[in-house]
Amino acid sequence: MSGRWDAYPGALRLLWETVTGRRPVERSGPLLQAFIDMPAPIRGVVRWIVRPQRRFLFGRLRALSRDRVLSGPFVGMQLTGYPAAPELLGTYEHELFDVVRELAQRPFRAVVNVGARYGYYAIGMARLMPSVLVRAYEGDGEARGMFAAAVAANGVADRVRVEGFCNTPDLAEALGAGDSVLLVCDIDGGEVPLLDPAQVPALTRATILVECHGPAESPTEAVMVLRFLPTHEVRRIATEERVLAHLPAGVAEPWRSRMPQTLEELMQEHRTPPQSWLLLTPR
Repeated sequence: MSGRWDAYPGALRLLWETVTGRRPVERSGPLLQAFIDMPAPIRGVVRWIVRPQRRFLFGRLRALSRDRVLSGPFVGMQLTGYPAAPELLGTYEHELFDVVRELAQRPFRAVVNVGARYGYYAIGMARLMPSVLVRAYEGDGEARGMFAAAVAANGVADRVRVEGFCNTPDLAEALGAGDSVLLVCDIDGGEVPLLDPAQVPALTRATILVECHGPAESPTEAVMVLRFLPTHEVRRIATEERVLAHLPAGVAEPWRSRMPQTLEELMQEHRTPPQSWLLLTPR
């Protein structure tokens, strides 16, 4: 074996310990990357081998919910493709629930979503704010196709526009003057080059919800705060570990009482710190 496996000389032993439950599933590193690189059908088989209880419970939840979000601000939203368990349960990014509900009450005329993936926020915000137009950008072609399918499934095709990769001119054009516009941005470390008021002046007038990624040597959060503190009120939201109490009563029964630990494991998003969100509201 070569390449990424060189970091794990005992890769087969490590995989065996993971399958037999003697070692927790890796949250990062070469083993996780190798899993991500597998074709989707193989990943599905591996999931059944490694965590059969989780796969069983997830399958039951999908069948019972018919792939609709079970709780949270986006409850009832139709998911397409192969939805993640936290999205299905409605606990995905639980830390932002109050923020999302607060933003939904503000008089925005438009929402711009950069890094939309499968449309969870773009479609969710469109459903919460039926008078706004949503312009969403996603650079990955496969994700964009699933996003378009979800737009149709939720009946918001007349208000949600799905586009590809977003560069600085695209963002400037989408924001317009920036007034009464909500920008939701999650681009895995690309926030620093894109969200620059010197390049896109309308950012100084837009409301921004940005997920801050990056290791300590690339302090996205600090850069965002320094850039926007002169023009915006800054609110920081930190990540939290998921607990069963985050799931509203009555959701996912009877499995909540029969398999509480497995259900709690399904809720985990396994985020790698440091990570946070910033809500930037223009003064």
